[in-house]
Amino acid sequence: VMVTMRPVILSIAIVCLAAAPALCLDDFQVMYGTTKCDGQLLTEPETASQPNIAAPSASSTDSFTVLMWDPDAPSPSNPSCRSWLHWIYVDAVGKHLSGGTDVEKYAGPTPPAGTHTYHFTLYRQTQSMAAVAAPSQRCHFDPIAFANEHGLQQVADVTFKVSGPPVGTEAHQGRKRMHRGRRAEARK
Repeated sequence: VMVTMRPVILSIAIVCLAAAPALCLDDFQVMYGTTKCDGQLLTEPETASQPNIAAPSASSTDSFTVLMWDPDAPSPSNPSCRSWLHWIYVDAVGKHLSGGTDVEKYAGPTPPAGTHTYHFTLYRQTQSMAAVAAPSQRCHFDPIAFANEHGLQQVADVTFKVSGPPVGTEAHQGRKRMHRGRRAEARK
């Protein structure tokens, strides 16, 4: 039996804008335990708890918003719920991105099918986000519209990937039922 190995390309998507040259490349850090997100494939258990985040060169007077979202929901081949919102954390301050508030509590990845790419996008705030309400649903969240509506300036984006259970397995069927329930609950 001959096995053909295809190379896996891991990508890191870290974006730096001219508006914030101090926050570039490896400066925005997302850590699950000791694992720093840099485009690699992680597991659901590794990503179940809220990560530690930091921006070491951030000024102590800068405020930030962090969004976590999945453009591949419910599956990369059929992203009918693009982009699923996993977390909104606002008014985070300084290099440790501390003191902020969860507008939408962290929900770890649970992809129903396929390998999903998850984004942590860091935005510099131009004003307090204390009055921002959680979106009415996590499905079809638009990070660009959210940023524009609140005057946020994107300074970094870090990705990682998580794979769902194989299609056709009982685990896959269970995951589909769970996600249908979440979408129905989000519509209420």
